[in-house]
Amino acid sequence: MVGTSSGLGGFMSGASIRFSKMKSGTGGADAWRDGLAKAYQSGGDAKRPRTSGMQLPKVNSIHIATVVCTKEFGAFCQLGDGDTFKDGMLHVSHMGETRFECPEDAGLKVGTKIWVKVTEVKDDAMKYSLDMRYVDQKDGKDLDPYQTKGRLPDNHWQGAKPKLAAPAPAATSATSALTGDSFQAAASGVKRRDLEEMVGSEDDEESSEDSDEREKVSKKLKKAKKKLEKARKKAEKVKKKLEKKGKKDKKEKVGSGSS
Repeated sequence: MVGTSSGLGGFMSGASIRFSKMKSGTGGADAWRDGLAKAYQSGGDAKRPRTSGMQLPKVNSIHIATVVCTKEFGAFCQLGDGDTFKDGMLHVSHMGETRFECPEDAGLKVGTKIWVKVTEVKDDAMKYSLDMRYVDQKDGKDLDPYQTKGRLPDNHWQGAKPKLAAPAPAATSATSALTGDSFQAAASGVKRRDLEEMVGSEDDEESSEDSDEREKVSKKLKKAKKKLEKARKKAEKVKKKLEKKGKKDKKEKVGSGSS
């Protein structure tokens, strides 16, 4: 019995020594705790604001929010100080006029303060969606009288990165390809004279089409002119008839009066 108790005491004393060594060092059982401490000191994810709230906000309510985590598809936002509501999702399609590739392109990063509007609440899943496009980012004013169904307003958000302008399209007409210092005949393997002949044939076809069109228009104008001439002659005949009839009626009245 004595040997057993001394053996157990030796085991326990050795375990306590090993445990104290692990606690005092950066490895072992406390490695994860040391890592969190270092991350906090270096400004890592340990500085993320803590969210203790478990409630869901009301639909169409406005809140001041803090970005606490970013993913390719959107950003998780903490409403207020996080004591009342759970974190909500702000999708990349709800950050600006166009869909961004990631929150960073919209100017959002961990710690960014923004105004958001609750657009959808899923009670069964205990989740809700946010939108920052319809809220004035200066003062949190609701710019959405139609509840995300109307035209996107100017919310004064200046964080989005400007998109690069698309390059101007290359000239497509054959005439523009023939002019300028950068002649493309050598690259395409076509001689300049051949290209000029192609352009000339295209111009000839266009001129022939134009002449045909002009001829058709002139024919239509001639026909219309003839119709107008006929109508004018007909109107003159009617006028003469009316004048004759007026003179005849006048004579009849004079004759009846003299008798």
